[in-house]
Amino acid sequence: MHRSETYELVQCVSCGAEVSAGRDRTFTFGEDSALCFSCAVARGGKYDELHDHWEPLPNVAGLRPG
Repeated sequence: MHRSETYELVQCVSCGAEVSAGRDRTFTFGEDSALCFSCAVARGGKYDELHDHWEPLPNVAGLRPG
């Protein structure tokens, strides 16, 4: 892994998986918080690939932003 790629890595606030906000399909919220794709879908989110956004948004209630 290139050194600059490590700066993009964040942990999913739900399951703790390490994801790349710039490379992986994640749901970001708050200042530096993210859900991995699986957790975002499990929390009711649906990713619209054609328009490149989440609709509906995942429910982040009860999660502590990082």
